[in-house]
Amino acid sequence: MKDYISVLRSVELFSGLDPGELDSVLGCIGAVAKTVRKGSAILHAGDKPEQIGVVLRGQMRIVRDDYEGNRSLVAILSPGDIFAEALCCADVDESPVTVLADVDSRVLLLPFGRMLQVCSNSCSFHRELIKNILRLTAEKNLRMQKHMEILSMKTIRARVVRYIESFSLKPGCEIVVPLNREELANYLCVERSALSHELMKMKADGLIDYNKNRFILK
Repeated sequence: MKDYISVLRSVELFSGLDPGELDSVLGCIGAVAKTVRKGSAILHAGDKPEQIGVVLRGQMRIVRDDYEGNRSLVAILSPGDIFAEALCCADVDESPVTVLADVDSRVLLLPFGRMLQVCSNSCSFHRELIKNILRLTAEKNLRMQKHMEILSMKTIRARVVRYIESFSLKPGCEIVVPLNREELANYLCVERSALSHELMKMKADGLIDYNKNRFILK
């Protein structure tokens, strides 16, 4: 894991732990690194989540498919981001989402059960891991609530404004959105063409300015 030490040190799941103990931590809980090829899934909808994932390299995405086969984007994951922690904490039998690789990626898998158990060596870091998991799960739930709030808006314009506001409430500040047009359309659950049309209307009306994924809410 030496090649990814800088990434691991930035992972909030390991906050409060001595960086020098990371190898011992990962060994104690049985962490395993895995390569995920572009387009492949590390977690399928319907699987029982039993491991927390940490993105070490590349880019992953969390998607949700409805009964008609329509796919919506839940989140984009970059190196240092984690996934499946809330699902593991909730002990769900079937994951409602799929986690896919956008490019060839490397992921660290942490067995959730081992993270909660106090091992025979009485390692002190288990308490920190549990505290961090609870905090991160609560933060993710808040982000999901914000997403549901955005989707509750009845118009595309209202959804766009609320999404931009979620980055900064200060008018005139430039915001770099971490999604391209299609990804943003999926996140907002609207058609890409409809989103592009509404963005042009909002710009003409003086509500926003934008260039690719850079936005200013006026």
